[in-house]
Amino acid sequence: MSEALLWSQLREGRKTALEALYRAHAPVLLQYGGKFSADRQLVEDCVQDLFVDLWQRRAQLSEVSSVQSYLLVAMRRRVVRQLGRRQKRETAEEPEEQQFDCEIAIDEQIAARELSKEQHLKLKEALQQLSPRQKEAIYLKYQLGMDYEDIGQAMDISYQSVRNLAHSALSRLRELLIRGWWLPPWIFFGFF
Repeated sequence: MSEALLWSQLREGRKTALEALYRAHAPVLLQYGGKFSADRQLVEDCVQDLFVDLWQRRAQLSEVSSVQSYLLVAMRRRVVRQLGRRQKRETAEEPEEQQFDCEIAIDEQIAARELSKEQHLKLKEALQQLSPRQKEAIYLKYQLGMDYEDIGQAMDISYQSVRNLAHSALSRLRELLIRGWWLPPWIFFGFF
């Protein structure tokens, strides 16, 4: 069944549509939320709360162009809001920009093409040199396979900003990786 049809059925009040959307998207939402917080319970609670809110607000939901993007945006906002509240409770300071910490699957794709162990380690190190926003853009593009428009919606930035962010991230990776050692050129041509 198509996502658009499930979304429509959810808006009409069909619990089976909510369940189908949950089954289809919960694993990705858990994984994505886990990139912002290592607190598994917090992330699981955010996913549950998200779907409870969807059900409670089903009559007010509008049509969406991408269900996955909508859910990722909602999940990101929910996790960041919860982390901000926690940080405010624990310290008197304003919450700072949330970190996006992950091992991006690009390195898994490259490792599958038989990179040496040393090259694989250097790639992981290079990925850690990216900013949290660059990591998130690369993650959404290459791990989740989202297009730039959907990434912009998920990250709450413009299409051009997403393109610029992804380009700067890949350029930075190329600079870091080429500077110290050789990697086959197909690594970079496959990501543009």
